[in-house]
Amino acid sequence: MSPTLPVVPKALGNIRNVFSSGLESVLGYPNPLRLSGKTKVVVILIDGLGAEQIMQRSGHAPWLNSHLNKSTITNCAFPATTSANIASFATGATVGEHGLVGHKVWDRVAGEQINLLIGWNERTDPKLWQPVQTIAEKAVSLGVDCNVIAATEYKNTPYTIATMRGANFVSADSWDEKFESARKIIARPKRSLNYLYIPEMDKYGHRNGWTSPGWAAMLEELDALLRSFCSNLPKDTGVIITADHGMVETEKSRQLVLDDYYESSGLVRFVGGDTRVNYVYLDNETSIDRVIQDLQPVSYAFDAVVTSDAIEANWFGDVSQAARNRLPEIMLLAKSNYTLYHSKYFKPRSFEMIAHHGSLTSAEIRVPLIQIGF
Repeated sequence: MSPTLPVVPKALGNIRNVFSSGLESVLGYPNPLRLSGKTKVVVILIDGLGAEQIMQRSGHAPWLNSHLNKSTITNCAFPATTSANIASFATGATVGEHGLVGHKVWDRVAGEQINLLIGWNERTDPKLWQPVQTIAEKAVSLGVDCNVIAATEYKNTPYTIATMRGANFVSADSWDEKFESARKIIARPKRSLNYLYIPEMDKYGHRNGWTSPGWAAMLEELDALLRSFCSNLPKDTGVIITADHGMVETEKSRQLVLDDYYESSGLVRFVGGDTRVNYVYLDNETSIDRVIQDLQPVSYAFDAVVTSDAIEANWFGDVSQAARNRLPEIMLLAKSNYTLYHSKYFKPRSFEMIAHHGSLTSAEIRVPLIQIGF
């Protein structure tokens, strides 16, 4: 049993209602976000741009910040990582239902690790790993056009197939190209649900931090583009602006390399997840107490959570058997701005990253939910 199970917000995982509510708006149905009916909806997801980052850098994002309040902030799912959250966003399902449970997981069936964003292999069919009907598939089946506006590099990747299959992929590499593509789509008379993906804030934040001058300059540019796009919307169009997670900045002195603690018992098979939430896979559940005890000397930096306790507490929603098979026995949730590593399983570049995410701090899980035109 977990020593103390951290308290999670009641609205944990509300990101799953965003894209589905957009479709229901187009269809004229009641929806969890209470959106009014629109012929066209554009959902802009800005990877890594949490609500707290906007508020703390508000001088660089006056338009975004002016739209933030208690009703326009929601929570992503746990873990606060892209692979889990965009899957919930794109399917309307909980993490436990769609089964893309973390950034890096252990496939117990194949006996190998899989990075769910970029590490799929020919033995891993994304349609089987994520079998839930996507919102895009549902939209098309109901006569609504569905478009993904994203960089060419994401076209037909296994993760895109797992999460956005059924949609028409519109390749657009720059921010200007993306917003221009969206303008052209909403100028058409047909009903449409549209997803515009912006990954650059997350990528730059990882490398340089979200308090860096370069990140602030990017935020200013993006804020101006969003303001311009949303100020000239057709009356039949609504826009939602959200994110998949926020970020926490750290420093070298807060990096904990846990190799010795993980290896002391010889019971740890694999360490996955993220630097802010380690997924600890064991050969069997009888080893849980021993491994947690081995980690006790450094427990000031994390909460050790037995995954079965988190499942029982509904952290993942309803959990399929496939998802259970991919979840670890133990999760280490980093506190404050600590990051956690096993040097065998985490790439060297992860030690150079300044901003991270995955855990349950408000900076990581609170995301914008700005609605324009509804």
